[in-house]
Amino acid sequence: MNTLTTALGHVPPAYAYAIVALAVLAESILLIGAFIPTLTLLLTAGALARTGQLGLPLLIATAAAMVITGDFLAHRTGRALGTRLRTGRLGRRLPSAAWQRAEALMASRGGHAVFWARFLPVIRTLVPHLAGATRLPYRRIAPYSLAAAPLWAALEAGTGYAATASLQHALTLGGPVLAATAAVVAAAALMWTKLRLQAPADRALGHDTVAAEPTSVPAHSHK
Repeated sequence: MNTLTTALGHVPPAYAYAIVALAVLAESILLIGAFIPTLTLLLTAGALARTGQLGLPLLIATAAAMVITGDFLAHRTGRALGTRLRTGRLGRRLPSAAWQRAEALMASRGGHAVFWARFLPVIRTLVPHLAGATRLPYRRIAPYSLAAAPLWAALEAGTGYAATASLQHALTLGGPVLAATAAVVAAAALMWTKLRLQAPADRALGHDTVAAEPTSVPAHSHK
């Protein structure tokens, strides 16, 4: 999956948007979704948007649209599978802890679970499926999917965009300061090491000097 991230910077913008769209959509597929690196992908895409290779608004809109589509398809899949969702061949391959967490979130939050699950890897793949399997109507989860999708996309792509801007700013304005600080720290470390190595030698030298001094024997007067 790292090939997808690497490919983003080496393909035309239209293909880069397509890679992001397909990856985000694929994350809604059972089992496969757990191995899609959407975080890394969107961080990288956000960084490319900062350099001008991609447009940040279009990137966010593309990812958000695929989230909404993926949630809808996952809900339909869960509805079709019903109780076989977890006991089927694909469902059994997922960790039971992930299923338990998703089920607990659905039980306590209902339709709201789709919103909160969007920010939890793997869980966001399972919750829309569970909503369908429990016969929760799509209209009950749709508003939360619509709200979470652009927020999640903006958060992940925006982080890559902002991090790149901060790094460029630091390298431009703070480079000399960082270099000087590193030089001072290195010099201090060198001096500290030299003193640490010199101290035992000084103590040994002092000990030898004391041992070499003649011991004075008091003279006794004879009457």
